[in-house]
Formats: sequence, C-alpha cells, structure tokens
Amino acid sequence: MQSLSSVLATDLFSIAKATTSIDVLIVGSGTAGVTSAIELAGKGLSVVILEAGPFVLTNHVGSTPFRSRSDLAPQVHNLVRYRTAWTDREHFDEDIAPPLNSDAWSAVGGRTLFWGGCTPRFSEWDFADWPVTFDEFKAYYEHAEDLMHVSGNSTDRPPFFRGDAQQGFLDSLTNAGIEAEHASLGVDTQEQRNGYVSRGFDCAADRLIRSGLLSCDVARGRITLVPNTLAERVDHDGRQVTGLIAKGTEDDQRYRLVARHYTFAGGAIQSTRLALASGLKELHPHVGTHVSDHQFIQGLFKLREPLNEPIYAFIPSTKERPYHIQIQGPFNETWYTPYHATVWLDCDPEGLYLLAYCFGVGESSETNEVKLTQGQSDGPGDLGKYAVIADRSESDKEVLAQMDAFLPKVAEAINAELIRTQVNPLGAALHEIGGLRMSAEPEAGVTNTYGQFWRLPNLSVADSAAWPSQGSANSYLTITAWSLRHAEGVLARLSA
Repeated sequence: MQSLSSVLATDLFSIAKATTSIDVLIVGSGTAGVTSAIELAGKGLSVVILEAGPFVLTNHVGSTPFRSRSDLAPQVHNLVRYRTAWTDREHFDEDIAPPLNSDAWSAVGGRTLFWGGCTPRFSEWDFADWPVTFDEFKAYYEHAEDLMHVSGNSTDRPPFFRGDAQQGFLDSLTNAGIEAEHASLGVDTQEQRNGYVSRGFDCAADRLIRSGLLSCDVARGRITLVPNTLAERVDHDGRQVTGLIAKGTEDDQRYRLVARHYTFAGGAIQSTRLALASGLKELHPHVGTHVSDHQFIQGLFKLREPLNEPIYAFIPSTKERPYHIQIQGPFNETWYTPYHATVWLDCDPEGLYLLAYCFGVGESSETNEVKLTQGQSDGPGDLGKYAVIADRSESDKEVLAQMDAFLPKVAEAINAELIRTQVNPLGAALHEIGGLRMSAEPEAGVTNTYGQFWRLPNLSVADSAAWPSQGSANSYLTITAWSLRHAEGVLARLSA
C-alpha cells in the first residue's frame, strides 16, 4: 500500500531526471514557501518545493486529537525537532562549538504545524525603517487574512472566545486605561453553511493540499513537493544563479537542479545559512547580519475568583509601548512549553491561572549575525551547523524592563496576582528575522523590496530573512503577507 508521502510527494531522483523545465525552485515548505508556490502555480508556472524534513502531518497539530494528548504531542514535535545554538559575542569561540540551546523544526509545513495561533498585524509605525510603507503593504495583509481565515475582527469570522467573561475581562483592562481587544487568531470561526465546515488552524501543509495544485509530476500550473531533501548550496556566475545542489537526507548522491528562478523560504535563519553556505557573503557584506528576535517574557497570573469561561485577550503595542501581551486561560497552574502552543483550546473554565506572553521589539543590530560552524548538530545534514551570535542592545534591555514593569499593572487591572515571570533568552521566541536585509538601493542591503537579491536577480527570499526590523506582533501573518508580495515580484520578473 502506498504511503501518504508517495501519494502527495515525489523524490529527488524523479525531479532530477524530469525533462519538463522548472520555472521556480523553492527551498522550504512553511508558509513562505507554500504561499509563494500557490500564487505562482496559480498563474501557470511550474513550481518545485524542496523540504528537508518528512511529511508527518497534513494539518496543524491543534486541529488534530494530538493537541489534547500531553503524552503524545511532545513525541510528534520530536519527530521533526532539532537543536540549534544561540549565543552572545562574549561566549562565542570560533574553535569551540557552542552549546545547542534552542529549537528548530524541519517538516513539510514547517513550524506552521505547531504555531500558537495569534495573528496580529504589525502597526503602521513598525514600517518606519522598511523600504515599503504600511499603506503599500496593507493589501497583502488583507489577502493573507482572507487566505488564512483569520478570526477576531470581523462579523464573518468573529472572535474564537466571545462570551460574557471575555468581554468583562476586556472591559476591566479598558477601565484601567489599558487598551485591550479580542485576539486575532489563525483559527477559522466562520459559521457552517452550505456544507462548509470551519477548517481549524491555518497550516502550510493543509493549505498546500487544499489548493488542488499539488502534483507528483513537474508541470505548468502545478506544484511538486520533494520532502527529505537537503539543499546544500546554489551556484552562480556573479550575475545569476546557475543551479542548485541537493541530496536526499538518506543518500550521498548529489543532484544539480536548474530552474528559471530560485527562492529561499526555510525561515530567516535557514535561508541565511543557505546563502552563507553558497558563498553569497562575497557579493554583499550584509549577508548573515542584522539578525533579531523578539524580546520575550512569560508571566503567570492567579485570579482571585474563577472566570467560569475561557478567554483570549490581546493588549496591542503602541508607539510609546513597543510590546504586546497575549493573555490566555484560565488553567490549573501550568507553564508554557513549545509542545503546548495550543493549550488555550483545552483550558479549565474553573481554573484560577492565566498565562501571559509578552513580546517586545528587538533591535536588528549589524553585529547580530549567523555564523557557519562545523560543530555537532542533531539536525538533518548541515541544517544545524550554525550559531546565531546576538547581544541584547541597550534598547532591547529597556524594552525588557518596560515589559517587566507593565505586567504587575495588568495583574492589578484584572484583579489578579502576578506570581511568576521569566525572561527568555534571544531565540526562544522563535520569531527570528534578518540575515538577508532588504533595501531600496543595491548598496544598502542584500535584497530589493520584493526579496530579490540585488546581485542575483533570479534568486529571492520569501521569508522574514529580508525584513530590516519587525514590530512586536507574532510573525506568521506578516510572513504570509510578505510572501504574497514576493510572489508578485517573481511573477513580474518571469513574465518580463
């Protein structure tokens, strides 16, 4: 009997011997890669996606029974999780491999199999140092929210939790002078009608299958998926990319794949690592630099009396307050782990504890960079053979101090006690950006305002590696919106 992967995907050997030309070759099957692929194939191009990891789930773990199994959810994660290294400049030694202290995932669907659901936009002022304005980006946000069926801010897709307790909770914060709103979530709350059933969490693997464009054969207007495949480097002649070298995760045979256009979409760090492995830093010194992650503090509130209903509240950032807070619960006393990003779906209405996740803007300093290492890694191939060297700037420390001081004020507003906080190291938020910074002018950055490399126009980046900065908002929606813009640029180039 055929496995799911053999029905929905193909192998590297079949792609290498295919006589049909590849229009776009994409490395990575998270939301950046899949969103770009669907847009491009929908316009009649042949698209191939290479994914380093296996095909393990067809949708988000929160849309499956695994979400309620605390014994099984970690095992699902561990099938595709590997450890990576984040360190500061003081503790980095070129000759000593840094400790593996952070997590990354490699699978068809990428981290969209496990993300937590919160889906806000960046604010207008967050685009101040982008070579793209908020007004220019707004249409891509609207398109992304429609694709992802984002709930929380429309009558068609109302908030996930919308009972009296939720409204009363928001009112308590507002009355204390703290603006709060229903959380925007990538969870479809559209009413069932005409046979339509709400889809649950948005997920790249789910969206890829539902697109109807997936095919085991390379063809115009189709997407071909190749899992368990490592992209090792791209070759170039100084003017354009001439090919991509890849191998299977269980095979030493290497293949050279040729396409009209090549796209990195493995996430900011992996896209940057692949650019470094391809020697692209020789083309621009900023390759690998200006990396950043959110400042991240967790908090635990204890209520004085039960809410008796589930809530999910969002305190947005302001110009003066460069951080936001997500509040979920109630629960019996608990603590966040990456294995339980959707824990709020199974809260205990009679519990007394609320979890708070506070994300603040991090400075993307030029000295924060990705460095290739030869140290031991438990990731597939060379995926984990790097270190992110990042120091907190004075601005970062000030944002952390503001976040830490604000949490007790939130506790007072909701008649609760703040009983625990934890300041997490850089890398723990998993909202990393930078490494292939975009710019309006060729000398100022690595890529243009559509993610295309200035020096190699048939190579582009569809993910947050191109961002010069980010707001406090979770990255997923903006990555999806950015990849829509990226696809528009690729299509324009190939059409020309």
